[in-house]
Amino acid sequence: MMIEEASILVVDDELELLEIFSAWLGRCGCRVFTAPNGAEALKLLRTENIDVLVSDMRMPIMDGLTLVRTLNRMEPPPPKIVFITGFGNISRREIYGLGAVALLEKPLGRPVLLKALEHCLMDCADKWSIPSPQSRSQSIALEMESLHDSTDFTLGRGGCSLACAFPLREDQSVDLSLRFTREGLRLDAQGTVVWADSDTGRVGIKFEFLPPECRPWVLDRIRSQAPRCFVPHS
Repeated sequence: MMIEEASILVVDDELELLEIFSAWLGRCGCRVFTAPNGAEALKLLRTENIDVLVSDMRMPIMDGLTLVRTLNRMEPPPPKIVFITGFGNISRREIYGLGAVALLEKPLGRPVLLKALEHCLMDCADKWSIPSPQSRSQSIALEMESLHDSTDFTLGRGGCSLACAFPLREDQSVDLSLRFTREGLRLDAQGTVVWADSDTGRVGIKFEFLPPECRPWVLDRIRSQAPRCFVPHS
């Protein structure tokens, strides 16, 4: 979907920012809805067909996290989610586990917001078809007995979490190579670490590119499982 075809709901208690974001998006030709808090956003989401929810994290009455947690308990599944925050002490693990596709920090400019939305609206089959020309800072190769029974690997809509002995940091780029011996499957990917937990040795990796040899089975599995998380939190 192109951004000009989308319906976008922006939620923020700073009314000046609502006006700015609405003007930025309106210039793209998309339908724009606004709400000053999560409770008002929830009313709109029950009556309007929204493709992307752009929400501030901290707001009175109902904050962004409570809004998304509420949506995840409802049917149908929530729209694609972009979180915006002005605070650094947030749990990326929870954010991506709740289904957020992107986390943007205030202050942000129009190009950053539009790029995030364009990426959010892009189909995964297209998004994962273009390799990055940049070299990855870390290569990870792991062999697991089974894709279905493993507790060391979990697949989400946009990436995976896994147990990894390598010391990784958030925003680090990686080359991932996984082998599932029982099924005879392999998953090779270029990705970015979106969260890392040194206490448990688990990391969350957002996929940036999947080669054509493994892309079909990964996409089929995501479609069949329909996970709500973007990058799993466990």
